[in-house]
Amino acid sequence: MRTLFRISLTVTLILFLAVPAFHSSARAAAPNYEPGQIVVRLASADNNLLGINQTYGTITLAALPYHSDIFLLQAPLEVDVEQLVRVMLNDARLLYAELNHINESPEDGSTDRNYGWGGTGSSTAANQNSAKTVQLDAAHTISRGAGTLVAILDTGVQPDHPALSNNLEALGYDFVDNDLAPTDEANGLDDDGDGRVDELYGHGTHVAGIVHFVAPEARLLPLRVLNSDGRGNNFQTASAIVYAAHRGADAINLSLGTPDQSMLLRDAVNEAAGLGVVVVAAAGNLNVEAPQYPAAEACAIAVTSVNDRDKKSAFANYGGWIGVAAPGENISSAFPVNGYASWSGTSMATPFVSGQAALLKGVNPQLTLEEAGLLIGGTAKPLDQRNPMYSGRLGEGRIDLVASLESQAANDWPAAEHNLFAGCDSQ
Repeated sequence: MRTLFRISLTVTLILFLAVPAFHSSARAAAPNYEPGQIVVRLASADNNLLGINQTYGTITLAALPYHSDIFLLQAPLEVDVEQLVRVMLNDARLLYAELNHINESPEDGSTDRNYGWGGTGSSTAANQNSAKTVQLDAAHTISRGAGTLVAILDTGVQPDHPALSNNLEALGYDFVDNDLAPTDEANGLDDDGDGRVDELYGHGTHVAGIVHFVAPEARLLPLRVLNSDGRGNNFQTASAIVYAAHRGADAINLSLGTPDQSMLLRDAVNEAAGLGVVVVAAAGNLNVEAPQYPAAEACAIAVTSVNDRDKKSAFANYGGWIGVAAPGENISSAFPVNGYASWSGTSMATPFVSGQAALLKGVNPQLTLEEAGLLIGGTAKPLDQRNPMYSGRLGEGRIDLVASLESQAANDWPAAEHNLFAGCDSQ
């Protein structure tokens, strides 16, 4: 069955990435969606997609994995796709219709990354300040994440990196190129037209390395949803979320996002949560309060960044929608080819929380979503005193790996008000 499903993915997921740039000033002028692409969900099994296509002249590009009611459509070339979506929203045969919005890594590779080539040695990563901040050594005396699976939805992962190769699952998938090799690779092209080439190459390997740093015995499932410029779209991301959830992931790491709300992303995150998967997403690097998605969804944990003194990172987003904070400045981790690099961003903070979920589930594989939300949120260290300007807007606080594991071991559950999934309706 897995072989058939993988072949089906290769054949059906025909996704396009021919969108102009959105970096800096260009972002305001360019459309923030894939040209002509519309995502629809049928209102019932009785509704026929063929009839939808006949009505609007659309063509089916792909179906969401494991679904017979959610599809990616291509509009006719001469049609105003935004107007067409507004018309389709009034079609009783559809639960929703929306543009296939762009999502991307929040990091800017030209400013946030410092290369630190160290061959195969990882002493810099092991001894960095973030390890002390979250008490990583003490946490590893309790759990190392054995028996868990964490999906990394990103630019891919270097498959033979010495730090990661023994922990990578073989059944990853590339949702960008629609093949079986989700490799973090540079293509030498300026895909987004911003004047820089491959600026996010290595991002996925770096993120995977942080998960491995936190939970060294967890298995890693690489799913490529972003190109080497760090750009993807909601249908690719939703497809990977659903795929990871049905592949048995314990946690899904999303170091990416979009300012545009999406019913498709909400459905995918809710479906994963319904299967008990802890979905963790980056809050973004714009130093603004505006929600980012899917981080702001009730069934996901939005992660912002703090420095080693528990001060909000200057770049980090904030707001009442934040779940927790984690170290996100100058984080050393794996980087292709066979090296290490230091990088800053909420993308780096996010895998600390995904790794924490793996540590907790490594102790108790039956841990429920609500229990994970209580342990992660309820044991976090409050940040208001150190960040008075952002009081109440940095979530429950900075994560504490040891406190969460000790609370779990003692069966000492935090108050329900700290549950990060309190508003999640995954049914």
